Amino acid sequence: PMVTFFTKHGSLLEICQVLTDRHKHRVPITDSSSGTPVCTGMISQSGLVAFIASKCPPGSMDEKMTDAGLPFRKDVVKVADDESAATAFELLDSTRLSGIAVVDEDGKLIGNTSARDIKNAVMDAGRTGMDMNILSYLAKVRQSQVVKNDKYPSCHVHDDATVGHVVNLLAKTGFHRVFVVDDDMKPVGVVSVADIIKFFTKKGMVTNGA
Repeated sequence: PMVTFFTKHGSLLEICQVLTDRHKHRVPITDSSSGTPVCTGMISQSGLVAFIASKCPPGSMDEKMTDAGLPFRKDVVKVADDESAATAFELLDSTRLSGIAVVDEDGKLIGNTSARDIKNAVMDAGRTGMDMNILSYLAKVRQSQVVKNDKYPSCHVHDDATVGHVVNLLAKTGFHRVFVVDDDMKPVGVVSVADIIKFFTKKGMVTNGA
């Protein structure tokens, strides 16, 4: 996607509108005071969610997701835990998603794989066979490509969770998505950081004066 630049005087609302696109995870902040644009910082979707959450008045996010109108029920793209890593990564690529659920034979959520795992696969340079089942492959490659602050486990909530719980979970963990599961731990939906930014914007929690 085309990169959108902002200065430090840019509108927070406009930045939110750009970051509601799930394919745009961050925007650069530039300074042209020297005559030449220089990147002085970066605003990510996760950082923006954490910032907005910290500014929301107490009690403003106490509603349950359904009552607040936060859309979460959608078809969850998932791969079975006995599928190969190659199959999982092909599914990630074909759906243009940044992450998908991994489920067991009963359809229960047991993990996830994301675009970061594809980057790790590139760094692995073929040392680990991609015909290995996805969980075994991830365990091996993630261990060999340990990066500080990387976050790999999936996180989930139930459909009666409050907006605040979901937002705080995303803000504190840095995850890009949280899966919504039923009482049997089967995924029935997902909430991404882009969904949260869009929700904040539509609810008027972000303004040009913010």
